[in-house]
Amino acid sequence: MKIKTAALLLVAFAVRLAAADLLPADAAVFLQPDPKSPVLVRLKAGNTIVYTGDAPTGWRRVEISGTFEGFAHNRDITKGLEVREGGSILAAPKKDAPALTVAQEGDKTEVSGLAGGDYVQIKFTKKLQGFIATTAANVAPAPLPAPVAVPPAAPVAPSSTVGRPVTATGNTADLPRLFAGKLVLAKRAIINPNPPYDYQLTDRNGRRFAYVDTKRLLLTDKIEAYLDREISVTGTVRNTVDGKDLVISAESMQVK
Repeated sequence: MKIKTAALLLVAFAVRLAAADLLPADAAVFLQPDPKSPVLVRLKAGNTIVYTGDAPTGWRRVEISGTFEGFAHNRDITKGLEVREGGSILAAPKKDAPALTVAQEGDKTEVSGLAGGDYVQIKFTKKLQGFIATTAANVAPAPLPAPVAVPPAAPVAPSSTVGRPVTATGNTADLPRLFAGKLVLAKRAIINPNPPYDYQLTDRNGRRFAYVDTKRLLLTDKIEAYLDREISVTGTVRNTVDGKDLVISAESMQVK
């Protein structure tokens, strides 16, 4: 009898952890039970959300599956332009940014752009846990538990921020993307006397965030007309042979 009772309690506990509710209004899923923490995704009213585990008063812990965006340090990017196992995916391109998750074996990750400095923008598909304020999720249970439905990311307007690409459709690193920055000579007598490429794109602080490969570039003007100027470059991104830096294989270039 005791075994049967314990089994029923275990089933009831599992059902409580995986309870599914319908979201009555648009709500943000936060990384932490704090409205100032990063937002993982914004869900529309009517989505079915899965509650899991405990949470502080005023919050519910939820499980969400989908494709998210974050940032990773260059050292955590493999030659295949993926986040290495154990690499942190951050909420912002800076070392003290909160970690959204840690890449594990089997995770689907890809470099979607450059973020300036030592960081790149990442798209990753994964199951995450976050928090919704109870005021946004005070609803009746759904008929059947269902996986969370994460809406597709809204198109991002072209950005001129240095180091951030204009969003391109598709999920592969082979698609051309638009990057903005200052084109300068990569060769420097002391710092970088023998660079792998002649040109590089720098951010507003003068730091290189990618070399520029001009072999496929067709220009009506000489390349010198673009040097030391803020430009937009369309091209694909890859690692250098040693895997230490990124390279934009330029297809077109325009002075901003």
